[in-house]
Amino acid sequence: FFVINFESVPIFHYWTQFLILILLTSKFARRALASIKETHCTHSNIFRDLFRLKRQTVESSAMPNKVPPDEDTWTLQAIGTPFPTNPVKAPGQQNMYVALWYKHGQPLMGRAWNDSGVVQCAFAYDSRELKGTDIGGNIQVLTYEGDHMSKGFFYEWIKYSDYIADADNESRVPLRCGTSAAVVWPDKGTLGTLDLEKRTATMAFNQEFYKFAEEDLKDMLILVRNAKDGPAQCRCFECLRRRELEKATPAPLLMVNEWTDYRAGDAFPPAKRLIKALNRPLNTKQGPQDQYVALWYHFGNAVMGRAWSSQGKIAATFASKKKVFSGNVGSLQLLVQIPPSAAGFDYSWEPYRRAAMIGEKEWHPVHIAFVAPCVLIVDDEGHECLGEANLKEEYAQTVVDNKVFRLEGGAISEFKVLCRKDRDDTQAI
Repeated sequence: FFVINFESVPIFHYWTQFLILILLTSKFARRALASIKETHCTHSNIFRDLFRLKRQTVESSAMPNKVPPDEDTWTLQAIGTPFPTNPVKAPGQQNMYVALWYKHGQPLMGRAWNDSGVVQCAFAYDSRELKGTDIGGNIQVLTYEGDHMSKGFFYEWIKYSDYIADADNESRVPLRCGTSAAVVWPDKGTLGTLDLEKRTATMAFNQEFYKFAEEDLKDMLILVRNAKDGPAQCRCFECLRRRELEKATPAPLLMVNEWTDYRAGDAFPPAKRLIKALNRPLNTKQGPQDQYVALWYHFGNAVMGRAWSSQGKIAATFASKKKVFSGNVGSLQLLVQIPPSAAGFDYSWEPYRRAAMIGEKEWHPVHIAFVAPCVLIVDDEGHECLGEANLKEEYAQTVVDNKVFRLEGGAISEFKVLCRKDRDDTQAI
């Protein structure tokens, strides 16, 4: 930087004059000079003031979340109707979403899930678990469309103990209906109702009813609305700019696979963000085709299949219980490629024999229950097709010519299964 004394330096070099002329035309320079005049400074580091004021201006505009923030959006659903778009998912769960049901005027939080594209749910009430035909009328599923910039907030799951320690924080308040809030029990993977006034919780799991006092809640997760910040790994322009300006410690890397909810027939998302089979077009009977990893649920069971772009829309097909499901399959999930700067692991397509190996190994299959994405060779000509491998029952299957194609045992040992390994430079979240 240059320190310029206007009283003692009567003549400037040409390039210095030119640079100062440019700077004086900017609004930041005018603010700096106004500051100098107000404080009667005769010796000032103009460049320092310019950069300081420039930084303050940018920082003051960072994170302009919408004020006031939007209200929560609850989508009215009957049991068995098509699953809504953009549902809010429970942390660490692939197929569990926040649901609300009123029983005799009492708001109850429970879990909803996608079963073959339609809504199913369960709630804890009257010392038992209610589901299916036990639930009369409609329920509501929590949805969120947009981002923290357009909505003015984002949903965040935090430990109950952290919420209590910061209970006066008006920028981070529980999602609530009356005195009821959503709470997740990570050990059991279930969701229930937290009574904010009584500081007790009720949940149900596998037909068992549970009630918790406050001392049992500290490690459970409560859903809050954060109206101040952005999500830890948000990649919007404002969050990236804020992190750069603050020179903050990088956010911890994500260690979970990112499955994003869609519906068959939706506009196909940007292909560069999805996990593509073998990272290239597959050699199919119909010619080269890009196929992407897809997840669907049939009677509560995870099914891996394939999705592709059909005239710009999502098309998908799955094989389950020796039947083919394609066309209007309803809700499904696509596996998203997390940017290297945010991911704490790498993906690779490895032979089944290596992925299914028991014991220490470098690459671990990307699986839900016992099924993992798998590329099958479906004929002697070497044609390829994306489907699933069952690591427990040792078979692989896919859909070929609208029929289930299945092989077992040693015949699948060289089929490629999607795997991942943790990077050494990770700080897990």
